[in-house]
Amino acid sequence: MTEHPTTPSAVDSHALALYVHIPFCTAKCGYCDFNSYEGLEHLVPEYTPALRREAALWAPAARDFHVRSVFFGGGTPSLTSLDDLAAIIATLREQYEFDADAEWTLEANPTELTREHLAGMRALGINRLSMGVQSMHDDELTLLERLHSPERVVAAVADARAAGFDNMNLDLIFGLIGQPLERWQETLERVIAFEPEHLSCYALTVEPGTSLFYRVQKGLLAEPDPDVAADQYEWTRVRLAEAGYAQYEISNWSKPGRACRHNLTYWRAEPYLGLGAGAHSFFIGRRFANIDAPNRYVEAVNEAFEARAASGTTAMRQIAGGEVPDRDTLLADAMILGLRLIDGIDIAGFRAQWDCDPRTTFADALARHERIGLIASDDRHIRLTDRGLLLANEVFVDLLPEPVADPVPTPD
Repeated sequence: MTEHPTTPSAVDSHALALYVHIPFCTAKCGYCDFNSYEGLEHLVPEYTPALRREAALWAPAARDFHVRSVFFGGGTPSLTSLDDLAAIIATLREQYEFDADAEWTLEANPTELTREHLAGMRALGINRLSMGVQSMHDDELTLLERLHSPERVVAAVADARAAGFDNMNLDLIFGLIGQPLERWQETLERVIAFEPEHLSCYALTVEPGTSLFYRVQKGLLAEPDPDVAADQYEWTRVRLAEAGYAQYEISNWSKPGRACRHNLTYWRAEPYLGLGAGAHSFFIGRRFANIDAPNRYVEAVNEAFEARAASGTTAMRQIAGGEVPDRDTLLADAMILGLRLIDGIDIAGFRAQWDCDPRTTFADALARHERIGLIASDDRHIRLTDRGLLLANEVFVDLLPEPVADPVPTPD
């Protein structure tokens, strides 16, 4: 197999990231608005073959691409049996061309991780583990409706190390309702002691449709305090730098050489293909998403696969909708995603990728935010300032293209 460059900073138009969505959960967390479901385990025997069929359906379109990374997300991918995981991985390897050192990430909850299962995943080629820790306090885990305990996190990290995982991310949430700075500091200090290679630290957001949202709306819980969250974030940046972690994105830190390649694909506006119920893609010039409901996704994939076998034609019936973004939208997306990176927009790289200078295309918005101290630029880069990282959404909204009004319908 041909080897390809995997330097994270290199823009490669033929590199592809694969996302594989496993939508099943033991229990739905109160803050989660992802496409995930509890109580649908009976669909697993049908879901795995459908995933494999969808991978085969897309393989001809990906013929000219090499896969840089695979990310099993959810839901709870660690609930997947080793047999099912082995079958999915085998299909991916049969159907796609992979970089020799491709990154294979699997998301996991501490509750499902046994040393035997971890060793099995590592033997199958999963070389990066992303574990949802969120907090190291029992009461905060209860607030988030998480099923694990801090003690279980300690055991799961130790078991993962014993199974051979030497590239591990731990997800954490700060800005919890009623959480003082000191409680967040305690969580982060305990997690730093695990010496993970990567940390993702997200501020709690109360998403519509979640049980947390309804509890806040009914007055059962207070709103998160944004000022406390800002203090926690600023302390986190300082503390993780002291601990040897480089911040490379608004919410992500890593040890040297351990930035997440898969997520860098998103932030660099490069192609990615999503497989599974509700998975999103940016591929062959289109943005599209699959049907959310796992049972309807399975039916649609099977129909598409059978139609191809019968007639040789493929209609991707599992796609729920999509669009071909216009150039203004693509440029705005590339700017917004790129500014999430701490290094910001590489001006020469942006010019090579999009055939325009971002300083000219977005001159008014950039000048406006540079005047108020949210943007900084030089001859090579445009980036958010420290203050801009706290107020990033104010910058991002200003970069969006003006909406085009729908034409007034004329009478027949």
